[in-house]
Amino acid sequence: MVIRLVEILLAKQDPKQPHTLLTRLGISFCICFANIVLYGFYGLIAAVVVYLFGVEWMGLPMRSMYYPFLIGLLVGCWVSAKNVGNYWKNYGHAA
Repeated sequence: MVIRLVEILLAKQDPKQPHTLLTRLGISFCICFANIVLYGFYGLIAAVVVYLFGVEWMGLPMRSMYYPFLIGLLVGCWVSAKNVGNYWKNYGHAA
């Protein structure tokens, strides 16, 4: 779905012209959304593993299973910021 949205945005754009502000914002949103969902899912899987091994077997407190999910979301935000910065700096300027 996200890839299709980017395709629609870029199909309306003339390849010889720089990306418009609307196109840049749309692609930036898609980059952020995709990375946060991806790393949030990784954090969710890690939270399940921490719950199974840490909470059930080792008796860690229940709130310890939230940390991997939060770390996953933070990593997703960091990667998103890095990728959006790379996009704004290096792509869509049309030579």
